[in-house]
Amino acid sequence: MALRDLSPALRAPILGFGLGAIAGGFEAIHLGASLKLSLGFLDGLKLGLVALLFDALLAAGLALPVGILVQLLTRRWLASKRHALSMALTAALLAWWFLVPAAQSLADQQRLPAAIAFLFAPIGVAGVVWFNAGYWLRREEIGEERPLGWAGGSLIAALLLVLGSAGLLSTRSFGGGQAIASDPAVLLVTIDTLRRDHLSAYAEPGQPPLVQTPVFDRLAAEGILYTDAITPFPETAPAHSAMFTGLHPYRTGILSNGHRLSTGYSTLAEVLSAEGYATAAFLSSFAVDSRTGLDQGFQVYDDELFPWVRGFSEILAAKMLIRVIMRFGDPLKFDFLLERPAPATMGLALDWVERHGDRPFFVWVHTFDVHSPYEPHGLPGYEDNGTPGQPSVDHRWILANERDYTYTDEVREKLRRLYQEEVAWTDARLGELVDGVRARIGDRPLLLIVTSDHGEQLGEHGIEMNHHGVYEQSIRVPLLIQPVRVSGSARVVDEQVRLMDLPVTVLGQLGLEADAMGKTEGMDLVDMVDLPNQRGASTMLMGRKTASFAQGTLYGYRADLQRSGSTERGRIKYILDPDQPREELYDVVGDPAESADLSVSQPEILRQLRERVASETGIKILGEGDSLRFQRSEREKEQQQTVSSEEQQMLKALGYVE
Repeated sequence: MALRDLSPALRAPILGFGLGAIAGGFEAIHLGASLKLSLGFLDGLKLGLVALLFDALLAAGLALPVGILVQLLTRRWLASKRHALSMALTAALLAWWFLVPAAQSLADQQRLPAAIAFLFAPIGVAGVVWFNAGYWLRREEIGEERPLGWAGGSLIAALLLVLGSAGLLSTRSFGGGQAIASDPAVLLVTIDTLRRDHLSAYAEPGQPPLVQTPVFDRLAAEGILYTDAITPFPETAPAHSAMFTGLHPYRTGILSNGHRLSTGYSTLAEVLSAEGYATAAFLSSFAVDSRTGLDQGFQVYDDELFPWVRGFSEILAAKMLIRVIMRFGDPLKFDFLLERPAPATMGLALDWVERHGDRPFFVWVHTFDVHSPYEPHGLPGYEDNGTPGQPSVDHRWILANERDYTYTDEVREKLRRLYQEEVAWTDARLGELVDGVRARIGDRPLLLIVTSDHGEQLGEHGIEMNHHGVYEQSIRVPLLIQPVRVSGSARVVDEQVRLMDLPVTVLGQLGLEADAMGKTEGMDLVDMVDLPNQRGASTMLMGRKTASFAQGTLYGYRADLQRSGSTERGRIKYILDPDQPREELYDVVGDPAESADLSVSQPEILRQLRERVASETGIKILGEGDSLRFQRSEREKEQQQTVSSEEQQMLKALGYVE
């Protein structure tokens, strides 16, 4: 039996498959033009073919019920008209599949006329398909068949589109003519959740280090080590937003993972891209994917965590499938959609530098292995942690059942050992990355920065294996800089510095004006070597109370103060929970464990820092003495962004939310 003799119920999926293949080809072209991934031709071809197959199968699935409906309702029609109608209706459904998400996005941007136009556009698509398919199918019906039928023609057209997409992806260029060929390269490495006291470079004099980290120690000895670097908000997306905007997360409204940076703020990557730098980022966690807005200014933003087909999660059908998995499945069983190991991320970065290291570039590499869940790597000296796949304690299971889980001293100690091994293993990977970049750029100067977004509480202050609150273990981060220009001789800076200072520091090293960032609250950290004994930078602190969004945030202030009657400087930390209300005050130099609350004995300092936090945040101070209470600002409420249920499930799997 010829295809033209099939009933609509049987032929509709075949015709729909061809429509879907063409749609997949156009989706591949869209991906080729819009993806911020650096893909070779074969990777681009693989991605395009997967998009083609997904969309072809989707269209065939949509066409099946359409064909059955057409068969039931159009029994007296000519066969050509029946098939044309099934194709038109299938095309409309396929168009809605692609255009409804776009319409939703436009509606979210308050662009309602455009959103409505997108919703009605499939009707026009159906009309075009109806008239063209009707003409072609009628000719087929009267015996005027073409040598190449619909199935063959649609597949050939789709494959040509896929080849075009692969060509687009593989021939992209990066950087611009503004950059001078001899300009330095910039490499920023952020090691998520890395505690500074677990690096041997920060070991207390006379005390054995918790972990031997020879790579970090070597890099610090070759550059500048900052002993008191502070993150303003110990959470991944807020902390990284501070690194790239030079602004406190409270100013930009990035108050949690899942929040998005507005395009109204300039980022370091945008400034360097405008200067002609090739800009690329290689990420290891969903927490910093492009939905955060941190991709602003990066020509390559490699947040594709799916390991087998690069760009897979940007195919619309795959994206919807992932949403269903995250919404109704167990995200812990699909951890490859949430994070990837450092060697994979670093390998992609090195491949990119290999191809583009002949020009000035800014590369950000983010690793996530130190973050929970902690797992063994089989390193010598850590045999008590077990082996990969067989840890001494299953941290993944604990995280999945944490609400009902009680940590014992034995389990806590095992987790600390696992964390230490993660640090040692990541230190070795850091060496491979830095040495690999240097080998690929030859004599080009390299500005190297290694830091972390936050530390980790390993049971201190009752916070188990997380980084809630604003205690020292979470807010003090490691920081080393290997500058390309410095005149001072000091190689250790003890003054208090902040992650917000990094953009101005990078621009200063490249000979660019800090004004290029627009509004910023940063300072040049290398100046603290050239002009030592400066006053450190005080900063407001924020941190989530618990994994529950509903619990809100804590506020704090870490002040660099001159001790009364002395030339020595001290550091005082103020912590405020405005809902309890509760205030704490610590001398973090004399009491780094924050065990002695000075809020009663130092009322004047308490009052000063309370008023400083209130002035920066708009919190209202109500009453005094025993009747002291606080009212959160309206601005904080306005800044709270909605986090989708899908993102909440993914963040929950990473231990960020309940």
